[in-house]
Amino acid sequence: MRKVLALAAAIAVSGVATATAVRAQSTQTKPAEATKVCTMKVTGMTCSGCEAAVEIAAKQIDGVKDAKASYAKGTAEVTYDSAKTSPDAIAKAIAQKTGYKTEVAK
Repeated sequence: MRKVLALAAAIAVSGVATATAVRAQSTQTKPAEATKVCTMKVTGMTCSGCEAAVEIAAKQIDGVKDAKASYAKGTAEVTYDSAKTSPDAIAKAIAQKTGYKTEVAK
């Protein structure tokens, strides 16, 4: 009987230890996401079709999560993962894909 109780206690303790270890692994802090937003100055947009072209070009870049262009303001606001791309790389890619002069707004 004592062996059974000792065995049951050992199993219970190891189960608690395993559950605690699993819980500790799942609650470890994850690195902060590297999402950033940059504003681009885009010269040459004249209509909503131009805005759409800039947005589509930006969204095709690996690491870009969202893009919103405004021909009235001459800008594009781009949300991106800084671990995958940079504002300069985004500006260069938009310019190459659309033909609009694109630079990072200061």
